Amino acid sequence: MDRQNRNRSFFPTLVLLVSVSCSAAAATVGFKPPVTYPVGTRPVAAAVGDFNGDAKLDLAVANAGNPTLADDGNVSILLGNGDGTFQPAQNLSAGKNPFSIAVGDFNGDNRLDLVVANSGSSSVSVLLGNGDGTFRTHVDYAIGTGPDSIAVGDLNGDQKLDLAVTAHPANIVSVLLGNRDGSFQSHVDYDIGAGNPMGDRNAVVIADLDGDGKFDLLASHAAGLSILLGNGDGTFQNAVEKFVAYDTSPPFVADLNEDGKPDVLAGSHRTGPPGDFRVVWLPGNGDGTFETSVDIAPGLAMAVADFNGDLKLDFVAVESGALSLSLGSGNETFQTPLNVLSASNSLFGSAADLDGDKAPDLITVNSDDTVSVLLNTTGADFSISASAPTPGTVSRGQNSTSTITLAHLNSFDKPVALVCSVQPSQSATCSLNPNSVTFDSNGNATATLTINTGSATASIGPLLNSGPLQFTWPAVGFAIVGAGLGSRRSIRQKLMVCISSAFLFGGLIFQSACGGGGAPGSTTYTITITGTSASTQHSTTVPLIVK
Repeated sequence: MDRQNRNRSFFPTLVLLVSVSCSAAAATVGFKPPVTYPVGTRPVAAAVGDFNGDAKLDLAVANAGNPTLADDGNVSILLGNGDGTFQPAQNLSAGKNPFSIAVGDFNGDNRLDLVVANSGSSSVSVLLGNGDGTFRTHVDYAIGTGPDSIAVGDLNGDQKLDLAVTAHPANIVSVLLGNRDGSFQSHVDYDIGAGNPMGDRNAVVIADLDGDGKFDLLASHAAGLSILLGNGDGTFQNAVEKFVAYDTSPPFVADLNEDGKPDVLAGSHRTGPPGDFRVVWLPGNGDGTFETSVDIAPGLAMAVADFNGDLKLDFVAVESGALSLSLGSGNETFQTPLNVLSASNSLFGSAADLDGDKAPDLITVNSDDTVSVLLNTTGADFSISASAPTPGTVSRGQNSTSTITLAHLNSFDKPVALVCSVQPSQSATCSLNPNSVTFDSNGNATATLTINTGSATASIGPLLNSGPLQFTWPAVGFAIVGAGLGSRRSIRQKLMVCISSAFLFGGLIFQSACGGGGAPGSTTYTITITGTSASTQHSTTVPLIVK
């Protein structure tokens, strides 16, 4: 028997080591090779929605066409199969040279409709949905010259969807208030600044930038960004320009540093050869103003989402056709970009969960008249961790507890069954309450681990190994043995002395093994907590030391 096992047998004091192990889900992000689908001529934008009511996401693509060849363009509808694949495109007529597309229920019939900004006809086209993947003939509304971006939101708080449209080269944003029957009022125009009329396309985003509960407008143009704070009635204050750099690309509004204030992510042309763009981040102050832009990656941002399921926002950028992914840390920094696709003809893109696995996938529109789908291979998952046990030190017969924390990755929404075990199993037991958890609306779940150290066991060890008996009892014992083995003793008496000697030497061995009066050895015990949901399983541990 080794010292470790003897210590396990004789010493009842149990000390819990104040350290924990955290097992995070294996959230290695990646994408499958792109699957490409033909669409119309010169696709420039894509939108996602369930157009036929089968709970599977579909695609709508704006195809700008080729004005030099009298090709007015159209809209392509690709119905989804629910697994990230799509049926062949069906093309619909819209206005002349569609350049942007958005989705919303404009007439309140619970069927998704489409709205398209037509750069060739200075109009927007509304296509009301039939709920089966088909759409009615488009109805057009006049707008400023050269509309190139469209956004949808309730701008006046009447529960009816409205439109915001940027027009180039006039550098205006037009607001069209909705009537809830699928029609819209005449546009009201707002100047967005003195941007260069020869610059790249403008873009508009609807968001609450100053935290007053009223939607504002953020527009990008050739000279930077313009902020138009909303009055809550569908009207807006004069634009405040924020210089970023030349040829600012369509922006994204999101809280990238988790401070509760909306930030802006965009792309801009700095210096150097044409196409030399940088992704820039503008931290928000929460009052509709933004700090100076910071360069964070090469290229143009094309999609913002939590791609690896760690509840922190990431972004995908495109640079000369190559796609890269920058993972966010939630603390104002991003990791080094990861290669997603080395060479492609991607122009713009967006993100959505196309196959129902809770992980956002990529959709790109390409210069060869196609769209591509890159399915995210991260998938939905969860992490599990344990807190340091409380109290940190207990005696046998006492209990200690630890909090088990689970967090979902990519909106994991299945119940997780919990079990625990102790190794070695002789000295402690464990239990969990509850032993099955579901995630709350914030993606978290907790359970309590209770560790029972069992009842105390009486032992003569502490008595013999402490106080004056620690050193005197062996001497006395040997004296007795010596006297007992004298020649005058009978055989029976000598036999009894030999038996006593065996106990004596056993006691000496015990005292030596237990270190005499010094600190005893120790044995480490491990409490393992395992969470299981279908084929997904992760574990965490709490170590224990027995002294």
